[in-house]
Amino acid sequence: MGSGNLLFLLVLFLGPLISLSSSNWVVCWVGLELSFFGAIPLMLMDSEYMSLSKESVIKYFCIQAMGSGLLMIGGMMYYISYFSSWFWDVLFIGSLFVKLGVFPMHFWVPGVVAGLNWFPMFIVLTWQKIGPFAFLVNILENSAWVQETVLALGSMSALVGAIIGLNQTSVRAMLGGSSVAHTGWGLVGATLGGLWIFFLIYCFSFGLLMVFFVLGEDLMISFGVLSLSGLPPFLMFIGKWSVLKGFLFNDFSWLFVPILILGAFLSLFFYLKFFYSYYLKFLYSETDNKKLFGASSLALFSMLGSMYLFFL
Repeated sequence: MGSGNLLFLLVLFLGPLISLSSSNWVVCWVGLELSFFGAIPLMLMDSEYMSLSKESVIKYFCIQAMGSGLLMIGGMMYYISYFSSWFWDVLFIGSLFVKLGVFPMHFWVPGVVAGLNWFPMFIVLTWQKIGPFAFLVNILENSAWVQETVLALGSMSALVGAIIGLNQTSVRAMLGGSSVAHTGWGLVGATLGGLWIFFLIYCFSFGLLMVFFVLGEDLMISFGVLSLSGLPPFLMFIGKWSVLKGFLFNDFSWLFVPILILGAFLSLFFYLKFFYSYYLKFLYSETDNKKLFGASSLALFSMLGSMYLFFL
């Protein structure tokens, strides 16, 4: 990695930390934009020219630039203005939804993610969401009607993301739909509690899957895809269970629980589809380390998944 890419990686890493540690709204916004501008060069650092990848990065830049402008206006009027209005709340939340890529602002996620390489995809779907999630948690603490709205839209996002994934034949586009669904679970977690446990586990599971894609190990990829479904004994079950537990300790309507469960059920169809695809590809491949990777993957996911027993 060159010195320039190392600098951009440092800016990408420090941006959300600045946003989380500052008490000034403008500095928080600047930290978010530092992370954004550090991510763009890293997303373009592929040695081989890929027109689809460059097109996806330009799409991502345009959408996020629009979201940043709306976030600046909405944040200034929400935090600095001396009068309050529901319009500024809606504008602020809408800009955060553009940043996060959730329903109803999810339109850019499958198209952008479908053309990205694995490392840029990990940046877009995990690290870049830390700052917007932190802002969302802050605004949820100050408004009751915003909590109900975010809870409803988060539940719908989990369902819409599952429907998007059902229509995909590309694994990259499928992971985009999966991100929309999981970010919807994150919105519910931000409202009811359990957001950061869920988000940390999602980042870890998604990061492991990206490593398996880079290594080209089909068996590990198949189990990595299935682990995103949240079925026990996979690790992602801990995150989804921590979100569902929030309904037990809050007074919100249980009407949203069937929507989340339905979204998770529909998501299982395309997770199993890609699991079978990569698993059968592994079985019919001529490799000498099938038993080694079979035993190691089974031990890995069983060990990680068994941890959920300590969270029940």
